[in-house]
Amino acid sequence: MGRDNQFVGLAGEDLTRYLLHRWKYDIFEPCNPSSRFDFVVNRDNKWITIQVKTTEKKEYLYLKRTHNRRTENDNVKYFRYSKDDFDFLFLVKFPKIYIIPHRILEKQNIIFRDYEDYAYDLTDPEVFNNPPEL
Repeated sequence: MGRDNQFVGLAGEDLTRYLLHRWKYDIFEPCNPSSRFDFVVNRDNKWITIQVKTTEKKEYLYLKRTHNRRTENDNVKYFRYSKDDFDFLFLVKFPKIYIIPHRILEKQNIIFRDYEDYAYDLTDPEVFNNPPEL
């Protein structure tokens, strides 16, 4: 199951990259795998940090990050994201990508239907012509 989740997560990051490239953002990835964000984007000298989370089946997502080191009893340690960790959350549930400003997130448990106003349907060609202001 874990390896499948990893592939789903990588696919979500690739879809996010595709969308950002279509919107003419320059994309940079941190070298540190334990970074608090997945990408930094730049357009018109404006720098934005982005965290990407992906799911295939769920209608909700719990926002957490893992620490690269395991605890002494060999369990993975999870951390909550803070308001300083990233600027935008990109939630990928194909065919939609939800682009949510971190400042409006109220909880760590995110229910997709609560953020439909922030959804971009990748099957709609107009999505690629009308980027949001990040």
